[in-house]
Amino acid sequence: MQEMPETPSGGQGAPWARTLAIGCFMMPLGFFSGGMIAAFVSKFVAYVTHAKPCDGVPACNWLEFTVVGGAIGMITLPTLVMWALRSPKRSEP
Repeated sequence: MQEMPETPSGGQGAPWARTLAIGCFMMPLGFFSGGMIAAFVSKFVAYVTHAKPCDGVPACNWLEFTVVGGAIGMITLPTLVMWALRSPKRSEP
């Protein structure tokens, strides 16, 4: 009988080109999602510290929170997605 050839990836996960392309796509998504979460955190911090409210914005210092949260999200979301794509596939028992 003829044996089936092994897959070229050898169970190593997605190819690097695909992984990097998806990681680059995730960067702006991570920035905006992290920024929105950080803006919510700024509202919570303003409530807890009894800061004076500003008209029309969630908190007076929402921009600092948004930029820092966006930078964190821009790094962590693509990293987690690329790590999950490159993890070796589990073999079926």
